[in-house]
Amino acid sequence: MRRLPPLHALQIFATVARHRSFTRAADQLCITQGAVSRQIQTLEAHFGFPLFKRHAKGLTLTPEGEQLLPVVNESFARIEDISMKLTRQRTDLALKVPTCVMRWMLPRIMRFQGEHPELHVQITTAWQHDVDFSNEPFDAAIVYGTSPGAGVCALPLFDERLTPVCAPELRQTNRLDAVDDLARHTLLHPTRDHRDWRAWLAHAGAGDVDPDRGPSFDTLDLATNAAMQGFGVAIGDVTLVDDDVGARRLERPFDIVLDTGARYFFVYPEIIGNQRKIRAFSDWIECHRD
Repeated sequence: MRRLPPLHALQIFATVARHRSFTRAADQLCITQGAVSRQIQTLEAHFGFPLFKRHAKGLTLTPEGEQLLPVVNESFARIEDISMKLTRQRTDLALKVPTCVMRWMLPRIMRFQGEHPELHVQITTAWQHDVDFSNEPFDAAIVYGTSPGAGVCALPLFDERLTPVCAPELRQTNRLDAVDDLARHTLLHPTRDHRDWRAWLAHAGAGDVDPDRGPSFDTLDLATNAAMQGFGVAIGDVTLVDDDVGARRLERPFDIVLDTGARYFFVYPEIIGNQRKIRAFSDWIECHRD
């Protein structure tokens, strides 16, 4: 059986290599400089060659040390990653949610938390609308698209349906009764390619309205917030703006709605589908989608 190098010494080697100093490595590790030096000597004796070149101004890695370092860093990173996944509390549900869905999702999460105090939902928001469970530390996610992706269990939440929205005060100062009136308004775009406004205007037959007018934002949520402050007319999702429309923070000036064919899904890896926390949240959100 091959004898592995001492793992503690490898960790100290990685720290010394990062700082290029025994002293700074010792300070970070809360041990003496002599202890760091002895661990490096033990590691060098194991391999039979030096890992560092000592200079008056500090340390540099030998060619052998340069080869060893990335392998050590990758190995410890993988150990840290799997340890985090294995030791995460079984009652914690790590959920990734696109920022644009938080208006719709947050009240439901809080209601779920109130009904299931024994489970704890950890929410991470992101601009991305997808998830990679093999490389991201999440139990479940909300994703957007025409398909939820492969290798996941998916629960459809709602279809994307686009329609213009604006602050109620905006219509009092600048007429917005017909689709062609949009030509006099600033269009707020949730994407840089303006595809949402372009698609809705084509659907509404508004050939005289320039679909490229107005500023672009990184997310639907930012564009909607700008509309709420009266800066223009945003293209919003009917479901996502429903609460704001009901509270009179936003208004839908037209009844024309575009079904894009995309939808939002609650997804989780098939391999953890039987975990209690997954089943509890999935069953609950299925009953509270509307």
